[in-house]
Amino acid sequence: MEEIQLLKNIFEANGIPSFDDHVFSSLVKFFHLVVEKNKVMNLTAITDFNDFAVKHYADSLSLLRILKPFTGKVIDVGTGAGFPGIPLAICCPEVSFTLFDSLRKRVDFLSEAVSDLGLNNVKLMHTRAEDAGRDPSLRDSFDIAVSRAVAPLSTLVEYTLPFVKPSGTFVAYKGPNSASEIALSSNALKTFYARVDHFHSFELCDGNPDGAGEKSVRTLLFVTKQKPTPKGYPRSSAKISKCPL
Repeated sequence: MEEIQLLKNIFEANGIPSFDDHVFSSLVKFFHLVVEKNKVMNLTAITDFNDFAVKHYADSLSLLRILKPFTGKVIDVGTGAGFPGIPLAICCPEVSFTLFDSLRKRVDFLSEAVSDLGLNNVKLMHTRAEDAGRDPSLRDSFDIAVSRAVAPLSTLVEYTLPFVKPSGTFVAYKGPNSASEIALSSNALKTFYARVDHFHSFELCDGNPDGAGEKSVRTLLFVTKQKPTPKGYPRSSAKISKCPL
């Protein structure tokens, strides 16, 4: 119960909608699943519950501050240890989520976690973005793509936008220097018939009532795709790395 109350305080401090105790219990359970598996494989450097709640949960769920209501078919590109996809799926059971990662061990862990949590709205895939982006069943088919991957926006555009349907949205989770990334991504955005419609910067805070806790600036970039993915994209990872757009 103490962990649930701490989550509630952190969500309130960060402007995230409240949920019933079943949702909070599932979030607490996923934390413990991650920390336990982290003993035998590298999932996260953050194992303190308070830090986890802020840096993984409040960050992942910051999207719910902006998209109201949150609906559609969503893909989490390069989900890693399950962020932001698993917290979003726990909090939005009516939304369909597809999560994939290139590392089999992470996907196997997430498959076990999804089963333990009873999440019926999550599909998991072991694949690479450049391969999945050429799959006709996935290409140009999602309303929203999300990614917290640590990569320049110009690179993320090529990895994520092939999944987004025309008029759909890619949401990039970024830090404080997003303006420079946008400027350096003009060619990539043009190539994929996309534009940055808007972005929202905010501080993540830990819910400390005296305001003395650590704060970090985060930014959500909202990229709108206007036309289907052009032929020939995404390119191989070697070409993306060697000749970024």
